[in-house]
Amino acid sequence: MTVSSPGEKFSTLSVLAYSSPMVALAIVNMLLIVYVPPFYAAEIGVDIATVGFIFFLARGFDAIIDPVVGNISDLSRSPWGRRKPWFALGAPLLIAGVYAFMQPPAGIGVHYLAITAFLFYVALAIVIIPYLSWGAELARDYAGRTRVNSYREAAGMFGTVVATALPLLILPAILDGEPQLRDILQILAWTVIGLLAIATPIALFGAPREQTAATHSFGLFRALGLLGHNKPLMRVLGGVLLLWLGGAVYNAMILFVIGGALKLPNSAFLWFVFVQYILALVGIPFWAWFAKAFGRHRALVVGSMVFFLCQPLFYFVPEGAFQTVLTIYAVIGFATSVIWVMPPALVADTVDYGVLKGGNDDTALYMALYMFVQKASLAMGVGLALPLAGALGFNPSQPLTPEGLDSLRFVGLILPSLIGVFGALLLFNYPITAHAHSIIRKRLERRSARLQGAIP
Repeated sequence: MTVSSPGEKFSTLSVLAYSSPMVALAIVNMLLIVYVPPFYAAEIGVDIATVGFIFFLARGFDAIIDPVVGNISDLSRSPWGRRKPWFALGAPLLIAGVYAFMQPPAGIGVHYLAITAFLFYVALAIVIIPYLSWGAELARDYAGRTRVNSYREAAGMFGTVVATALPLLILPAILDGEPQLRDILQILAWTVIGLLAIATPIALFGAPREQTAATHSFGLFRALGLLGHNKPLMRVLGGVLLLWLGGAVYNAMILFVIGGALKLPNSAFLWFVFVQYILALVGIPFWAWFAKAFGRHRALVVGSMVFFLCQPLFYFVPEGAFQTVLTIYAVIGFATSVIWVMPPALVADTVDYGVLKGGNDDTALYMALYMFVQKASLAMGVGLALPLAGALGFNPSQPLTPEGLDSLRFVGLILPSLIGVFGALLLFNYPITAHAHSIIRKRLERRSARLQGAIP
């Protein structure tokens, strides 16, 4: 068994090289969560319930194929390791998918949306599962994982800042009046394509390959069965499911809340998101310190509570109150980064626990399950929020009625908070602390030494 030592460090440049693709991937994620569903519903003209249903099916399919991609990646062997070849294969496919999915030609409809959505999510799975697994295996100690995840997610926050800053800087210079969603998507889709084309070779040649453990190789169903007995993993996934579900419901509706309930334009929304992710970047060192002092799971609980309990405050904001909304976004933003940084590191810790209990070093399969939960939450969030809002009286193509306003406020603000707070509480007494993880690592190292004959 090959393991990294608790004190192993990588150079800052190598961690930055690994983290560089996350700038583009974060922009993709923001587009999927915030802009693409409203774009197809409001500007392409696909029925809002149909948009929700298609995204539910596409993301559900994506979540199902994630474990398949993860298992294949775990079983792969090459001079480049298990992760780099798959990332190299998936990046060009994702570039093509971004263009087709986010820059559709005029006159398309439901069939185009359905086909491109499914193909896009396949390409995304081929990229993101090996990429996250690669990061989980760069360092195997508790502090090292926090460091790698912090750098990667800081790159992601920077990508989101870029995603909001570019339309704010460019669109006013080339457009008269308020930008349309297609205008925003056009700028950001080309930005993703350029950044991903540059960052892919930087990561492949500038970052080290993963650290692997020489354990048995299992087929997909055998490996999934073993993972099902990993209780810490199941607890993390349960909490993350609810956190991401609450966030997905909120994100699916917030653009409508800003424009409909608060009567603020798309340009104001761009400023709100810009401030949110600037504060998210600022918050990363604080949450890294908090995780070191009190544990990653407690940082996640506290940050998530702040994130979700601030959302209902929009309910009390009067129409057009730009500064008040901006202030709430700033507080939400400071807590945003913890929801991105901590869960992958928590899941990575459960890999070591699973190996200790006799499982395989199936890091990609663990990350696939994490992404399965994340994507299933996103699918359920869009599939729940849009049809529920429509059933309760909200119609984005019609003037907002009192019934529609109540629907917006409940589905977009109250429901996400209820779901997210429950998910945070589920992780309050999570068992794999820094001390527990250090014990796990020591036992694995002693086992490795015995297997190699170093200990009689």
